[in-house]
Amino acid sequence: MGFWPVVVSRAVSVVVIASLVAATRAPWRLPSRLVGPAVFAGACGSAATVLYLLAAQQQILAVAAVLAALYPAVPVLLALVFLRERLNRAQVAGLLGAGAAIALVSLG
Repeated sequence: MGFWPVVVSRAVSVVVIASLVAATRAPWRLPSRLVGPAVFAGACGSAATVLYLLAAQQQILAVAAVLAALYPAVPVLLALVFLRERLNRAQVAGLLGAGAAIALVSLG
């Protein structure tokens, strides 16, 4: 199978984003201050997809599935650290639930 799923994933992302930009008549160029963060986010997304694919090929999907399940916690923690946002009760409950889920999966 190789890395075709990654190539297809990135190609579909480009088509969807281009369609949305065209439909909303948004500008095609990013402000120069946002190019670096956009490239970094894209590279991180591609790396995550490649690593998940490698985990599936190596049959260590149990670890990859737990880490992938933590994805919703990442934006909350990034906002907490970089934007200095405060967590509300639902976010704290979600993070605690994610932590409890990891503990339960590791016991199994």
